Amino acid sequence: MTSHPFRRRAAFTLIELLVVIAIIAVLISLLLPAVQQSREAARRIACNNHLKQISLAIQNFVISQQSLPSSRLGPQHATWFVQILPFLEQGPLYNNWNLTNTYYLQGTTVQTAQLEVFYCPTRRSPPQLSTQYKISSTGIPDSQQHPGALGDYAANGGQFAGPIVDNPLCKGAMCQANSLVNSSNLLVTTQSQTRLRDITDGTSNTFLVGEKHVPLSKFGQSGPLWGDGSIYNGDFPRNFNRIGGLPMFNLGQNLYDLTGPWHCKFGSYHPGICQFAFSDGHVVALKNSTSMPILNLLAVRNDGQIIGQY
Repeated sequence: MTSHPFRRRAAFTLIELLVVIAIIAVLISLLLPAVQQSREAARRIACNNHLKQISLAIQNFVISQQSLPSSRLGPQHATWFVQILPFLEQGPLYNNWNLTNTYYLQGTTVQTAQLEVFYCPTRRSPPQLSTQYKISSTGIPDSQQHPGALGDYAANGGQFAGPIVDNPLCKGAMCQANSLVNSSNLLVTTQSQTRLRDITDGTSNTFLVGEKHVPLSKFGQSGPLWGDGSIYNGDFPRNFNRIGGLPMFNLGQNLYDLTGPWHCKFGSYHPGICQFAFSDGHVVALKNSTSMPILNLLAVRNDGQIIGQY
């Protein structure tokens, strides 16, 4: 029998293993930011597409109704999010709304209906609900919870025109309707305050809808002082409308920004920018550093001051 000498199998030394691990760690550290940037780019494109879908739905609403949607049909009544549902291929959901009744008298199914197009994927994805107890804009406390679908976009109410951001005298694209309600708060008549022809500064120069600023710590908070409650609830206009520009309404700077009247501002979770759909349908990403005078010109529909480059 022939004997073979024992040969020891080659193996990594401890130093070689540590070197390999270090190289892998460096490669991961270099690759991870690129992956994150790629994901954010995809989310930003998706958000841009959502704004385009919303603006197209509003354009189709205009063709059908000969006016822009009202920010809300009346106090506590359906918002512009409800009004454009048929033009987002959500006819059955829209038909389940009783527009005569207030939000609080609608069924839970429609109050909590989630549509992906109403969310920015960088910030959050459905399902997202507001479940706070609400104190009505009428000043009457409500002891019942009213879960409602959230959303990340808001209509342009123009510049500051009073304590509510969709003041009937607002100079933005969508204001509170000229409506009549009876003693039981049932809607009798409603009429939009704005048409495309009222955007005399030009539809390509005026915001229609933008991303609304919601600090991370304020998710799902509603009520008179906050701005992230149900987007269908016409009780609290800061949930579905925002204003921009002077005297203090700059863009939210980041997801932790609680400065100033944050619940009235536009703002985004995309790094450094906030996206807006203009009244002609095109979407633009504005830098968070955009000045308040520029925002003012873009938010007001009829000040006669046409902005150039921004």
